[in-house]
Amino acid sequence: MGWWRLPFTGEPYRLTLFLLLSIPLAIWSVADCGAVQRRVAAALLRHEVEESRGRGLLAAPVDAVALVVVGYCWLGVVLNLAYPARPLFGMNGAYYDSWGGPTLAGAWAVHALGGLGFWLLVAWLLRAYAALWLHLAGRAPQSDDDVNRS
Repeated sequence: MGWWRLPFTGEPYRLTLFLLLSIPLAIWSVADCGAVQRRVAAALLRHEVEESRGRGLLAAPVDAVALVVVGYCWLGVVLNLAYPARPLFGMNGAYYDSWGGPTLAGAWAVHALGGLGFWLLVAWLLRAYAALWLHLAGRAPQSDDDVNRS
């Protein structure tokens, strides 16, 4: 897959949903031995993980850091693509001295390029996060049927 095609697939959005659910699932995994976490990971990450109380909880600090980084990137996408709507978010709406100014069209165009850059970046950050999470949580051992299919 080309590096630019990833944001057009459903993968970054599934991984974002998993990231939003990951800390509550890690806490809940202590109570149910990771059964719900395993089902959600299978559905959203498309990989089987082992049921365990501690392994899913082990990834919680990584989840917290990833939530901040990925949240910042998604915020960069929204705020830059919707540049004229910044006053609705409580930000300064003056565009005459911003990048691309003094016209609104120029400022919006420059910020939209930044938003597209964030959009491309966040997809790859999420893919790296999912790989790290799967490594920490532990992939389930493959059955003979899975090996024969590939």
